[in-house]
Amino acid sequence: MTTETDLWQTAWIIAEQHGTDGPAFAARMADSFKLGPKIDAHQAWLSIAAKVAVLIDTSASRSAQRH
Repeated sequence: MTTETDLWQTAWIIAEQHGTDGPAFAARMADSFKLGPKIDAHQAWLSIAAKVAVLIDTSASRSAQRH
């Protein structure tokens, strides 16, 4: 069972590794699970994509405030 903490940890890793491309990467992962019996994985990846977007936005806001 995937926990909310697991989803946030995955999002953080993706945001760190993929930067602004992270949400698109996670969305592609979600699409790969769209069909068949993997609907739970599809929903988890949609959640991760949203979380990556939040992390990227938060990071960009912090960076803008420093300048």
